Amino acid sequence: MTRLSIIIKVTTLLALTCLMATPAFAGKGPGRHSGQDDLQQWWQSLPQNEQQMMRDRYEIFKSLPEEKQQRLQRRWQDYRDLPPEERKQMHKKFNRWQNMDPEERERLRGTYRKLKDLPDQERQQLREELHQLRDLPPGEREQQRKELYQQYFPDAQQ
Repeated sequence: MTRLSIIIKVTTLLALTCLMATPAFAGKGPGRHSGQDDLQQWWQSLPQNEQQMMRDRYEIFKSLPEEKQQRLQRRWQDYRDLPPEERKQMHKKFNRWQNMDPEERERLRGTYRKLKDLPDQERQQLREELHQLRDLPPGEREQQRKELYQQYFPDAQQ
């Protein structure tokens, strides 16, 4: 599995957790009950340990629009299909994300939004350069990160 697909799956797990853990994201109102039979069938097909793990989020999940439910179901299946080592890596990254300061998370979200707007070749190059920063001492890593940010996003404020 490629690094990009792992990153996508980590992001997906984060999104699933955030959507299911935050009632403010749950859609309310008419027309939200279509597909409830499919949802119930999916829920019943989950192993008991997975139902137990998500039980407190099930009501929120039921209130989401059907297309979000389907997307999250697919992503949950993708997560279930991951080998144990990749799941472990995903949990490690998720815990790192959870332990970040809110300001740092927001900075990373902003960088990710800008990253999506870069042409494919530049995006890949930036990812490779950011990956190389991981082995540097924290002070040097932060300095290099700022330089890369200015190089790729010259009009943006940090």
